[in-house]
Amino acid sequence: MMKLGKLPAGPLSKKAIMFHDVFDATRMPTPPAVFGEQGLVRTWYTYGNDEYGDCVWAAKAHMHMLWPLLGGYARNHFWTNNVLSDYASATGFRADDPNTDQGTDMRMAAEYHRKTGVRDCFGKRHRVDAYVNMIAGNLDQLAMGAYIFGAVELGIMMTQDNMDQFDKGEPWTVTKSEVIGGHCIPVFGRDADGNFLCVTWGKVQRMAPSFIEKYMDEGYGYLDQEILNKAGLSHGAYDNLTLMKMLARISPQPVVKTTEEQIASLSEPVRYGLTSATDNSFPSEEQFDVAFKLLRCLLDQSGYGWALSDEKLRPYSNQIAIGVVAAGPKPDEAPEEGST
Repeated sequence: MMKLGKLPAGPLSKKAIMFHDVFDATRMPTPPAVFGEQGLVRTWYTYGNDEYGDCVWAAKAHMHMLWPLLGGYARNHFWTNNVLSDYASATGFRADDPNTDQGTDMRMAAEYHRKTGVRDCFGKRHRVDAYVNMIAGNLDQLAMGAYIFGAVELGIMMTQDNMDQFDKGEPWTVTKSEVIGGHCIPVFGRDADGNFLCVTWGKVQRMAPSFIEKYMDEGYGYLDQEILNKAGLSHGAYDNLTLMKMLARISPQPVVKTTEEQIASLSEPVRYGLTSATDNSFPSEEQFDVAFKLLRCLLDQSGYGWALSDEKLRPYSNQIAIGVVAAGPKPDEAPEEGST
């Protein structure tokens, strides 16, 4: 069964950077009736979204798969554990605790994408230069954004009828059934019938324009300088100076530390015996805590931290602390022969 996982969109703040703040639609190229390069990717993957509500993070992986191909470069590769590791880092998700699988706020994830970046299968983090907010339900802006950026990230509300339409290979349309949750998708293009094209749950899915007008509640265009340069925008179509000024006015948001940074922050307290040597043969509370933090960070760094909750990880870190402390402090190295 496919999963939903987008939290409801909140109201935009006065400092939100809108598409029309940065781009002059009168100077932008007109998207052709049919466009989209989603065919450059042979196989799309669900990235765990068939089991967990990580659609926001699967969408980001899908966009980063396509973007380098638009510039003629080799595509980026992601594994499911990479996508789930970002879901876990940003939201506290753990696979063994269903209560932590609560979905993602897209605006929070956009900041994570810009400041921390999403991790690929080689451990490289992919960031975006900036992002702009799209007007919900504005089809002209959506088409222009998808055409220029190569992909636009949409937040939509879904009904059970829409889930059934996906299973049948039918386009998403407006239905009379009730909304059952939110979903995040990357929109890449438009077909000859006027349907917008997105990728979700490992497949290309069609969406009727009326569906987007009714059910879209937020959207983001991610800006990458290489893509903007490739688009060949005319002079005055793109106001980078205004964008930078507006970004500077945004209140700083907490940056989620990478696991590498978290481990580095533990370098001082983590010594042989986990802390400075003590006379006790049983770990102190501080030593238990340091052992847990170290194991948590190492597991997260492996890309599989999402698989084990803190509660289930704690007994393992306690055993490590007990074993290391019982071994005693590291003996001093014997002096070299002939040294004083």
